[in-house]
Amino acid sequence: MSRRQALDARARLDAGGLSHQQLRALRAVLRAWQDAAARRRRRLAHLSVAVTGAIATLAITAVSFGLIPAINAARGEGVTGSFTVSNQVCSSKTGCQWVGTFRAGGGTAVSGLAYGGSLPAGDGPGSTIPVRYPGGSDVVFALHGSHTWAADLLITLAISAAVGTALWISPIGAGPRNPQGVHTSA
Repeated sequence: MSRRQALDARARLDAGGLSHQQLRALRAVLRAWQDAAARRRRRLAHLSVAVTGAIATLAITAVSFGLIPAINAARGEGVTGSFTVSNQVCSSKTGCQWVGTFRAGGGTAVSGLAYGGSLPAGDGPGSTIPVRYPGGSDVVFALHGSHTWAADLLITLAISAAVGTALWISPIGAGPRNPQGVHTSA
C-alpha cells in the first residue's frame, strides 16, 4: 500500500458517513500501512546497529594493527634512516618480528623497534637495512615497496565484515518478539 492510499483512507474515515463494513476495511488498510512502516523502521534500526558495529570494529582493529603508521610509511611519510637487526622475538599475539635499532640520518638512535614485514633475502641479525620510521608506533618499514599495510587492511576489513554480519544476523535492534519468541520484523 502506498502512502497516498493510506492518506486517502484516513481522509475517508475522518469524513464519516461510511457503513460498518467500509469502516472495517479502511481501518484494516490503515493498520496494514502502519505495520509496514513499523517494519521498515525496525529494519533500518537493525541495519544501523550492524553498520555502526562494523565501522567501530574497523576503527578499533585499524588502530590495534597499527594500520595508520603502515599506510603513512607506504606514502613516504616519516623519517628515513637505517635499521640494525638484533634478534627475532616471537609471541602468540603478534607472531614473530625482527627487533633492532633505528638510526636516523642525524644520528638519533631508537632501540627496541620492530621491522614491519619480512626482512630482505639474506639479511638477519647484525644486518643494516634502509627503512622509514613513520612514528606513532614501534615499527619501522622498508624504505621502498612495503606492503605490510595491505595485509593488515585485508585482515581489518575481514574482521569488520564478520562483526557487521554477526550483528545483522543477531536479534540486536531487530525489534520486539511475539509471545512465541519469534521476531515480528519479518
